Amino acid sequence: MKLTAGQIEFMIEELSSEIIQMLMEEWGCDMTQAMDIYYNSDTFDRLSNPATGLYYQSAGYVYDFLKKEITTGRIA
Repeated sequence: MKLTAGQIEFMIEELSSEIIQMLMEEWGCDMTQAMDIYYNSDTFDRLSNPATGLYYQSAGYVYDFLKKEITTGRIA
């Protein structure tokens, strides 16, 4: 089944919401800080690229990429 652009965008938005919440809980960020970290990350860039298929993964899976990026400065 091929998803429409709107469906992909919805999936990315839902994942983003969950990932931002995880950042707030684990790192003690407020929402503005968490959004800034997330939306300026390479992880978000990759998630936003439909060709990667990353939007099919769970929020926890994508969040692990973001944590690695935050702690090491690069995506594993």
